[in-house]
Amino acid sequence: MHEMPEALVFDYDGVLADTEVLHWKSWVAVLSRYGIPLTWQEYCRIGRGIGDAQTCQIIRKREPTRDFAELSRENVERKRMVREWSLAEIPIPEATIQLLATLSAYRVGLVTSSERAQVEPVLRAAGIYEQFNAIVFGEDVTVQKPAPDPYLLIAQKLGVQTGIAFEDSEAGVESARAAGFKVIRIEQPKELAKLVTQVLPGQGGPVASVQK
Repeated sequence: MHEMPEALVFDYDGVLADTEVLHWKSWVAVLSRYGIPLTWQEYCRIGRGIGDAQTCQIIRKREPTRDFAELSRENVERKRMVREWSLAEIPIPEATIQLLATLSAYRVGLVTSSERAQVEPVLRAAGIYEQFNAIVFGEDVTVQKPAPDPYLLIAQKLGVQTGIAFEDSEAGVESARAAGFKVIRIEQPKELAKLVTQVLPGQGGPVASVQK
């Protein structure tokens, strides 16, 4: 039987919610105005798992001769697009929604680089906001992933020393590990419910995917 983890902590984009493609499409729309293409692979390198300010900074550094004076304003519009798409069709798999309702025996947290305004409305629309004992949004920390700050803060809020983090990005994995969490890498949100049950006590599943 597996030991009971101190906490289960989830990332939002790409783990709980299948929103990474939405973020990519919105960035494609913004950068197309500047004549800059953005492939999925490139988005994963410069935009996945980190805050918008970091992504904007990377874009500016990569294209130093371009005038990005409007990029901050356009990013506000971009986030609105993602929020509207997410509310029009909830991007959280039904299996994940059902899973969260069964985790009352655990301290359950959410750590995201996205802002509260982006995430909370979707969590409430999906009926799962109250399933989390604590949440850390992007604006809750001065330094975001891959720094350990977000996970150190969620540990403080949950009253735990460590736990298992479910992450999809390199930045998220690095952040969680640096704060002392074990990590399970999620490739697709549709896999989350199965992987969570595999590491819980009494489920009898393999734990080889847990990365210390």
